[in-house]
Amino acid sequence: MKVIQLEYFIEIVHQNSFTKAAQALHISQPSLTATIKKMENDLGYQLLKRTTKEISITEKGIQFYNEAIELVKHYHQSIEKMYDLKMSQTPKIKMAIIESTARWVSTVIQTHQNSHPEQHYQITEILDPHQLAQKLINFDIHLGLSNDQIRHDGIISLPLYQEDYVVLAPQNAFGNQKSVSIKNLPLIVPNRGYQVRKHLDDYFTRLDERPHIIMEVDRFEAATNFVHQGMGFAVIPQMYYQSYSTFQLSAIKIRPNIKRTIYLNYSKKREYNQHVFDLVDACCQYWNVKWKG
Repeated sequence: MKVIQLEYFIEIVHQNSFTKAAQALHISQPSLTATIKKMENDLGYQLLKRTTKEISITEKGIQFYNEAIELVKHYHQSIEKMYDLKMSQTPKIKMAIIESTARWVSTVIQTHQNSHPEQHYQITEILDPHQLAQKLINFDIHLGLSNDQIRHDGIISLPLYQEDYVVLAPQNAFGNQKSVSIKNLPLIVPNRGYQVRKHLDDYFTRLDERPHIIMEVDRFEAATNFVHQGMGFAVIPQMYYQSYSTFQLSAIKIRPNIKRTIYLNYSKKREYNQHVFDLVDACCQYWNVKWKG
């Protein structure tokens, strides 16, 4: 069975019509009908039920459709990657970051591109260290930042810097206080499942206190917007305070303090080109970390 046959079937399902699908595909309707009949004969089961007025998809057809979507998507992604290799001697550097690192990462990449003007980059956001590890192991990305060490035989997890968590608050909310306790503050925190939320839960467990949580969100940006509205206080990593969205807000130290370490992760087994190693080196230089490539 050919990819084009799968694409024909997918288009029929999307258009819910042989006539409209044939027009969209720029082929004749008899040819499209014959293709689907041949597919059904090869498979040994019916994909579509056809009447004079309408078509409907069978239960097996639904399962076939779901598989066809994934196969066609994977096919086109693979073709794109192969053309990338042909078109450029410097394939894209694929790097995963976490939300709070975006500001300094952009500075480092700008420095890196000044030395490698032909280099292209693909930046994604991965917050789950387990997902990040899998992406590195599968060679889907070159580098990834995490807020916990990744312990895996196939991954090098290099500590870059340590940072405090701070309370994000409206200006002058705490007067001249240099630090505050967050025990009784109405807090805006990340949803469960995020590493930052785990750090906060562990923190309150050590204090033997129960946090006063009024809102849970997915991103620091969302939390920041709610702080701007005066709805509560957000606990954010100190580096995120460099974000443009925190303008006209204050960052106050937490008492007792809570810290985390940011790691740069890469695969032990992958043969990296020099441009990737130069980017690792640029990250290390930014944070004054000694690294031997």
